[in-house]
Amino acid sequence: MRRFKDCFQCAAAVCIIFALSNACSRHTANDLSVYGQGWSAVHADGSNSDYSPVPGARDLELAWSREFAGGAIYLGATSDDAGRVFVTTTAPGCHFYALRQATGETLWCSDQVNRSAVASAALLDRNSHVFLADNKAMRAFDIHGNVLWETSIAGFTLSAQFTPSGHVIFITHIGRIYVLRRDTGEHVLPPIELIPGATYDPDSADQPVLDCMRGTANCPSANTIAVDPRTGRFFFTFFAPGAPQAGIRAMQYREYPTPSITSIWTNDSLPGGSGSSPDISADGARLYVNDNVDSIHAIDTATGKTLWRYPIGWASGGSPSTSPEGIIMPTGGGPLMAIIDKGDHAELLWRKDEIRNRSIPTQAAGGVAYAAVSRGGAGNDLIVVDTLNGEVLDRVPLPGDTLFTVGTTVGLDGVVYVATIRGQLFALRPAGKGF
Repeated sequence: MRRFKDCFQCAAAVCIIFALSNACSRHTANDLSVYGQGWSAVHADGSNSDYSPVPGARDLELAWSREFAGGAIYLGATSDDAGRVFVTTTAPGCHFYALRQATGETLWCSDQVNRSAVASAALLDRNSHVFLADNKAMRAFDIHGNVLWETSIAGFTLSAQFTPSGHVIFITHIGRIYVLRRDTGEHVLPPIELIPGATYDPDSADQPVLDCMRGTANCPSANTIAVDPRTGRFFFTFFAPGAPQAGIRAMQYREYPTPSITSIWTNDSLPGGSGSSPDISADGARLYVNDNVDSIHAIDTATGKTLWRYPIGWASGGSPSTSPEGIIMPTGGGPLMAIIDKGDHAELLWRKDEIRNRSIPTQAAGGVAYAAVSRGGAGNDLIVVDTLNGEVLDRVPLPGDTLFTVGTTVGLDGVVYVATIRGQLFALRPAGKGF
């Protein structure tokens, strides 16, 4: 069991209309924004919530599976409202696939990105365009997989997001911030170097893969940014050169009168680094993030002050799932559990010591969550749990030796997609319901 835990911790870390969006939760705000309908970003939305507003099925059955032989998948799939599922892989040949939702068959695959694209999940906009970077360039694809534009970058990104006005925003692992026009790929403003003079050779054999999976000192910016659509503020983990530990930074993106990015605050409170993309609460008031020791932190988004720290007992290697009600489910590496934000502290909601979590759980509307858990050895099952009490509602075996999963996606029709480190992708549909 110990080796599986260690592996999980290494790899799993693998709208301008402000007046309207201020009155919305992050999920209704998403409906007014440039994000596509569906699971359009690596952690569902710009807030990195790992939560779906789609009513979650309480009973699932395996619909289909795919295996990308000879390669791995590091992140969960994304999906749109046109029946497509997108996944990146290190498997030989193509590294970026669009699959038919109903069957898992390949609609198209692109060899225009190299294997470093596996560090990102495809980002989808409302115009059915897809954005994905490798370690040389950010690219936009059309619905058929044709490259619309390509912009060179320095470093590789761990998935991109959109600004409230619809530009593509991301940070590469060497701490370089880019904002690109979604239609042309042109720079909205010059790249910002958080580490002035930092360079990266994309053809070097010395790639900081494990450091970026864990968010340690040799990979300063190792996670996906979280963007608040109401304010234009964005948040990210950062391990500054020479610093004793990592932290969280908050910056402000403004479109007018001229595009600009300014620093708001820094909180250097994450011992050992962080393999966790930060997650903005539904009301935008706080940020949740893991450290590399044993805790989840809640941070005030306005001031950067730490509001509470809750020790879960292990170094969780991925973004927590957070519901609009403040229920937080940590990533695997320990027992399946949930805590709840009580304002100035967090409380344990439930904990299942007999169930070993090997996944990045996902919550859905209706008070359910999906998590891959150990069934012994390298095998796992996908379970459906009641988020209020942890009751197991359904349990479906994932065929083969899956070791651990790297992301759980909920489609608009309630189909659950589960990706594994061993290059497998499973689709589980609501029981008795066809595509």
